[in-house]
Amino acid sequence: MDRQVSLEHLRRTRFSSAGQERAQSDARRIAALLRNEGARRVIGFGSAFAPDRRFKPTSDIDLAVEGLPASRYFSALAVAQEMTRFRLDIFPLESALDYLRESVQEEGVPL
Repeated sequence: MDRQVSLEHLRRTRFSSAGQERAQSDARRIAALLRNEGARRVIGFGSAFAPDRRFKPTSDIDLAVEGLPASRYFSALAVAQEMTRFRLDIFPLESALDYLRESVQEEGVPL
């Protein structure tokens, strides 16, 4: 593979650190919304928050939330999705599977 093709591939498949920084900024704004909706804690995890993981154009923002009333989950998710250009996953910790709770515990960043 020649140098130009390699550089083009990297440009298309990898965000600069600015992409990850934008995702983190969006996540902080979304966390404020979720707290206003009743969440006690919001924790970011996954590639948007891990410095040793690659954040790509197809990466998403993963947030774990604790205490968000079930009656507000879907409306908050709809508003939150409009606050970012990235795909967004919001996981209620109360009903999360064990592997997800472990990921949040190991690599989570409180927001």
